[in-house]
Amino acid sequence: MAIASRHGLVVIEDCAHAIETEYHGRKAGTFGDFGCFSFYATKNITTGEGGMVISRSEELAARARVLALHGMSKDAWHRFGDAGYKHYQVVEAGFKYNMMDLQAAIGIHQLARVEPSWQRREQLWGRYMQAFADLPVDLPAAPEAGTRHAYHLFTLMLDEARCGISRDAFLDAMNARRIGTGVHYLSLPEHPYYQQRFGWAPEQFPHAMRLGRQTVSLPLSPKLSDADQLRIITAVREILG
Repeated sequence: MAIASRHGLVVIEDCAHAIETEYHGRKAGTFGDFGCFSFYATKNITTGEGGMVISRSEELAARARVLALHGMSKDAWHRFGDAGYKHYQVVEAGFKYNMMDLQAAIGIHQLARVEPSWQRREQLWGRYMQAFADLPVDLPAAPEAGTRHAYHLFTLMLDEARCGISRDAFLDAMNARRIGTGVHYLSLPEHPYYQQRFGWAPEQFPHAMRLGRQTVSLPLSPKLSDADQLRIITAVREILG
């Protein structure tokens, strides 16, 4: 933030997975000029799609609202009201980024669940950490002092030389046991667009390539039962133990 302040830069925080996250008593999304949160189906709060932008500046927030709705100066709430119809103007070249009221209602209803859901994920996370402590894998780093971790994804790093199995073979073995896993994420140079657009090759970024090819995410959800987690733990230990 000090660098941004010195150079007059606008700071937009990517808080897609971080609605519960704190750093020394401050919530993620409150450090910069904007904080952007995702409410996609797999996030800790979901509206099906879409997200939320917050700002400490009413002026910046007002412009974001205009840009999100075709560049129109008034949304439907302000055009159609008890006082009668109000004309709008298109004041900028905007986008179609507005959230439907139905989606917003679904999201608002989930706000009360943020804390209990976080507590359940923290509990599941701790069990995973304990269950895999003796396996030849890299576990997530412990949260730093004075911070609050979102516990959004639980990832293992699988080095084939240590584990005796590649990440993709591990994915197949878990799938054979009817347990879903994920990859978060492949490195950017693995994707054709970046290879074609910028001429990147994965080998130019060996650390990113290694991480992208070794990472695997295990199921982590407040709806995950103790029995299901035990089945996941048993499967991982069978494959890697």
